Amino acid sequence: MKTRFERAKWLPIFVLAVVLMIIYNTLGNFSRVAQEITRFFWVISPLFYGVLFSYFLFIPHQLIEKLFGKVRVDLISRKARLFSTLVVFVLLILLVAVMISVILPILFTSIVELANSLPGYLKLIIDFVDELPDDSIFHTLNIVDTVTESVVNFANSLITAQLVEQLARGVINFAGEIFSVILGMVISLYMLLERDRIAIFFKRLNNAIFKNGKTRDRLQRYAQHINKVLFTFIASKGVDSMINFITVTSILLIFNVPYALLLGMIAGVFNFIPYLGSLIAVVLISLITLITGGFGKAIQVLIPLLIFQQLDGNFIEPRIMKTSLKISPILVIIAVVVGGAYFGIVGMFLAVPLAVIVKQLLADFIDNTEQLDQVEHRR
Repeated sequence: MKTRFERAKWLPIFVLAVVLMIIYNTLGNFSRVAQEITRFFWVISPLFYGVLFSYFLFIPHQLIEKLFGKVRVDLISRKARLFSTLVVFVLLILLVAVMISVILPILFTSIVELANSLPGYLKLIIDFVDELPDDSIFHTLNIVDTVTESVVNFANSLITAQLVEQLARGVINFAGEIFSVILGMVISLYMLLERDRIAIFFKRLNNAIFKNGKTRDRLQRYAQHINKVLFTFIASKGVDSMINFITVTSILLIFNVPYALLLGMIAGVFNFIPYLGSLIAVVLISLITLITGGFGKAIQVLIPLLIFQQLDGNFIEPRIMKTSLKISPILVIIAVVVGGAYFGIVGMFLAVPLAVIVKQLLADFIDNTEQLDQVEHRR
């Protein structure tokens, strides 16, 4: 008869074999698993949007709630959060109405005009490069022919028999995303209104599942850290991105740059990427301004954009965020590249807060391991 020690010796091998079988079956049906994961995230996308909007709306919601709390009317002061939620809801509806009726048509028109003008701009660039000396780097590396061939291949790929089907599918997906966004707005308002009860519920759930006090405290600390990181990134970055959008659009309008609203939107969106986002936006805006307005206008726009970028990075954003994400620029670059490669634009935006959270978890794991090693060494 085998002893308990002999049976326990085979237990890790058995567990490892089961894990390897699960991994093998998962890899064998990787495409199906990926489809199910994508479908799951699509189903819960309204909840995702709700969390995103609740973080973004928290700052104005809290400010309005404080104002209602100071009102001397007893009913309003006692129900300050409810009235604040109603005001935010009305403002949200007005914002959506303005975007649909004013901003989106301008953006759509700018995108169409820019797309229609690209062949002409490309011809100007090709003519400029052709006038350069034969020994220039553009001719040596055959850059013009390569770019031209890529543009032609891209244009030909759009003219296919599946174009109508792809457009129809895109319209359906866009309508589904709009519905998810609207439902997410409703969920975000509920989360703002009931945020104390939601926090109490998860705290009670944590206490009910984990009986060990250290485990409960550690998970609660992780939850607070994750909440702080997400709030710092989404809410504070959201406000700063709005400032970037308004300021950059105003600068471009002052210098009469074409597609000012579209380029300002690019600056606001890319501002969500720390360190790299603002730089990428400035390069894109300067490049488009160079193509559409010439070298002189590009320089005129570049100088105030760089000045504003420095003011925003060193004065405006730190005042809004009040705390740093404490993440290395190298880690930001790696996170953005990996997130963009696997999940596109959304992955680039979410990669940074996720990297901060993973970094904190790994740091705590290393600290705990070192403490245990020190205890064992003392013994």
